[in-house]
Amino acid sequence: MYRASDACDMTVPELLDTALSRWRNSRALHWREAGSWRHLSSEDLASDIRRMALAFNDLGVTSRDGVGLLADPSPGWLAADLAAMTAGGVTVPLFPSMSAEHLLYVTMKVKIRVLVVIGPAGWALAQPHLARWRRVIVRGVPGATGRNVTTWHEALTAGDRISEQDPGRFHRLLSLLKPTDPATILFTSGSTGTPKGVVLTHRNLCSQIHAACLRFPLVAGQDRALSCLPLAHVFERTVMYTYIAQGAAVWFADDVKQVGPLMREVKPTVMTMVPRLLEKLHARIVHQVEGSGPIRRQLGRWALELATHQRQPEEPASGLLAVADRLVYRKMRQALGGSLRYLIVGGAPLAPALERFLLAVDLPVYVGYGLTEASPVLACNHPGDRQPGTVGPAFPGVELRIADDGEILARGPNIMAGYLDDPEATAATVDAQGWLHTGDLGSFDDRGHLRITGRAKELFKTANGKYVAPVPIEQAVIAASGLVDQAMVVAEGRRFVGALLVPDIEAIRQTRERLGLPDQPIELLLEAPALRQEVEKAIGTVNDHLDRWERIRAWRWMPSIPSIEKGEMTPTHKLRRHILCRTHAGLIEEMYRGSADDPG
Repeated sequence: MYRASDACDMTVPELLDTALSRWRNSRALHWREAGSWRHLSSEDLASDIRRMALAFNDLGVTSRDGVGLLADPSPGWLAADLAAMTAGGVTVPLFPSMSAEHLLYVTMKVKIRVLVVIGPAGWALAQPHLARWRRVIVRGVPGATGRNVTTWHEALTAGDRISEQDPGRFHRLLSLLKPTDPATILFTSGSTGTPKGVVLTHRNLCSQIHAACLRFPLVAGQDRALSCLPLAHVFERTVMYTYIAQGAAVWFADDVKQVGPLMREVKPTVMTMVPRLLEKLHARIVHQVEGSGPIRRQLGRWALELATHQRQPEEPASGLLAVADRLVYRKMRQALGGSLRYLIVGGAPLAPALERFLLAVDLPVYVGYGLTEASPVLACNHPGDRQPGTVGPAFPGVELRIADDGEILARGPNIMAGYLDDPEATAATVDAQGWLHTGDLGSFDDRGHLRITGRAKELFKTANGKYVAPVPIEQAVIAASGLVDQAMVVAEGRRFVGALLVPDIEAIRQTRERLGLPDQPIELLLEAPALRQEVEKAIGTVNDHLDRWERIRAWRWMPSIPSIEKGEMTPTHKLRRHILCRTHAGLIEEMYRGSADDPG
C-alpha cells in the first residue's frame, strides 16, 4: 500500500540511480537521428549521469545553483537533468522555441550559472547571449565555439578525470541531497500575466513517482513508452521518471506531427497525451473516412456516429457496437499501434464527445487533472476505477476538497514549496493550512470522482450581464469541425459571443479536393463560400446545444497561425488569450461592427 511518507525519504537522483542499477536494458532509450533510430542502454544512461554530475560539480555547481536546460526531449536531456540535481543544482527547463527575452528573464530571475544546450535550435537562441552564463555545455551542434563553451564530450571527459582522482565523490554528492531540497524551477507560461517560477522539491517529485507506479504499474523489459510531449513540462517529466523507475523502454518522438505513424512503428503499450493531440488524431480518422470510397465512407460515418453517441461504459453495449468493432474500430486501434494498455490524458480538459468516442473504440483512455504547482497530478482515472466525464479520484497521497465557493483545493506531499522570490503570490495560492487553491471549480460524484466544472476566473461576462464559460464552447467547435485546429471565444463586455478560429491547413486542403474547389492560396481558399458553409454548419450544431446567450453569432479566421515563438501559445499549445486579443484587436472590432446585435 502507498504511504505518503515513502516518498519523503528519497531524492529523485537516488530513486532513479537505484532503478537504473536494478532494471538493466541494453536498449532502454531510443531517439531519432538523421532519420534513423539510435539506442542507449540503461547502463550508459547511468554512466552519463554520473560523469556529467561530476563535471557540474567541477564547474562550481553547488547547492541550489540554477542549471538551465535548453533542449528538446532526448536521452541527453534526461542525463543533464539528473546530473544537475545530483550535483546539488536546481534544473531549470527551457524551451528552444521560447523568445530570447523570456530566456534572459529566466536566466536573471534564477541566476542560471551553467546552461546546457542540445541541438541547433537551442544554440541559435543562446549563441548571441553567451556572456550571460559562466559556462555553456553544447551537444549536437558541430562547430559551436566560444570563450565559455564546452562540448558535451569534454564535460564527460572531465567527469572521468574527477572520478579517477576521487572515486567516492559521486556517492558523496548523492548523500548530501535532502528530500526537502529544491529539485527544479519551472516557469508557468500561463495564458495571462508574467510567468512565475514554481519551486518543486525532490519530495514533491518523488511522491508523484510513487503514486504513478501504483496507479499505472509497468513490466520492466516489456512495456514500451512513446514520449511525444516536452520534458520541459512537469507532466511528461514525472511520467518519464516513472518509466525509468519501472524499467520501461522509451522512444522519443522527434516530430509531434508524426505521432500516428510513430505509434504504428513503435507499437507503444503506454503513452501520455494532451487533448490537442487526440483531437488531431480524431480529425485525421474523420478525414480518412470522408476521403474513402462510397461504401467505406458510409460504413465509416455510421461507426463514427455510433461511437460518439455511445452510452456510458457501465451500461450494456449494443450489438451494433460489436459489429462496428469488427468492421472499423479494430482497424483504428491497429492504426495507433494496436498494443496500448494505458493512454493517459492530461494538461487540459478532454471534450466529452471525444472521450465517449475513444472509450467506445476500446482505447484505454485515462483522463487526469493537475497543475504545475502540484507536481502535477491531483486526480486521475486509472485501471479498475474509471468514470467518463470526470478526472477520476484523488491521486495517492493527495487530499482534495471543494471550498464553499466551489473552488478545488488540494493538499499533499506534491504541493510546491512556493513561487520563486514571491512570498505574496505563494501565500495567495497555498494557504496557512497547506491547501493549494487551484483556481478551478469542481464537484465530486457519489463515488468520489472529481468533475471539473470551470475556471474560477475564466468566465466572460457579456454586455448583457450573462456569464459564458469559453473552454467547453471552444472544445465543441473543434470537435464539430475537422477544419478548425483551434478556437478562441471572445465575449468579455461584448454584445454577444464571437470566435476567432485557427484553420487546420492540411484538413482544409483535403476538403478543397472533396468539394472540387480550385487550387489557390490558403487565404483565398478560407473565404470560399462552400468551405465557410461547412464551418457554419459545424458552429450551428454546437449552438444547438448551448443556451441562447452562449451561442456564437460571428466568427473570423485568424490571419496567421499562433506560435510559441511569438508568445501567442504556451509550450503546451494553449492559446494565450490576452496576447491574441491584443494582436488581433482590429479584426475583433471589425467582427463586432459587421454583425447584428444578438437577437436574444
